[in-house]
Amino acid sequence: MSRTKKLQSIHERIAQDKGLTALIERADQLNDLNKRLQPRLPAPVKGLCRLANIRSETAVFACDNQAAASKVRMFSRDILQIMQRDYKISVKKLRVVIEQLT
Repeated sequence: MSRTKKLQSIHERIAQDKGLTALIERADQLNDLNKRLQPRLPAPVKGLCRLANIRSETAVFACDNQAAASKVRMFSRDILQIMQRDYKISVKKLRVVIEQLT
């Protein structure tokens, strides 16, 4: 006698898992904010990084390489001011991480 398991669609699985649902919503919010923020970034850093997270008073930006990260760090004060002024986000620090592409 064989047992068969009912396979769930990914949408059903997500709907049942509250933690996963919250995580996906958070990722969508950050992605949306990143899309709105990119055009407002200082010209030398547009497209070099993406908003990866906001935790407490720290905005985390992810860059592909060290050169881009250095440039973003140079403009960190401007980026923080844009986030505070235009988006009313109370961030006081900017952290830059290098994404490791595999």
